Amino acid sequence: MKRYKAVFDLVLLLSLAILLALAIAPDSFIMPSGVQMLILTVALALVAAFLLLLWREDPNDEREAINQAIASRSAYIVGAIVLIIALIIQSFKHEIDAAEPIALLAMIGTKIFIQRRKDGQ
Repeated sequence: MKRYKAVFDLVLLLSLAILLALAIAPDSFIMPSGVQMLILTVALALVAAFLLLLWREDPNDEREAINQAIASRSAYIVGAIVLIIALIIQSFKHEIDAAEPIALLAMIGTKIFIQRRKDGQ
């Protein structure tokens, strides 16, 4: 059963990577129509939301809960580092997109808010 979970993990991750690659591909490589881009965006959002919110989010024991916490913390750190690097690169080009600072602020603000709330309990 574990082997099937590993294969399914890989299939889901590859499908997300393919959808992301198609979404950010240059117009010279692939030029989808408006309807195709809408379908691609909806599929990308659904797969990403499923992986983020539902996939493996129900631990069966303490070991799985610890592994889940470590994976979540690692993903948070990597996501923040990627956003910081994107901000640095964009600031050198003088073309900062609003999405990166807002996402970084949301991530760090949520972390601080939850930590303060848990410290108060």
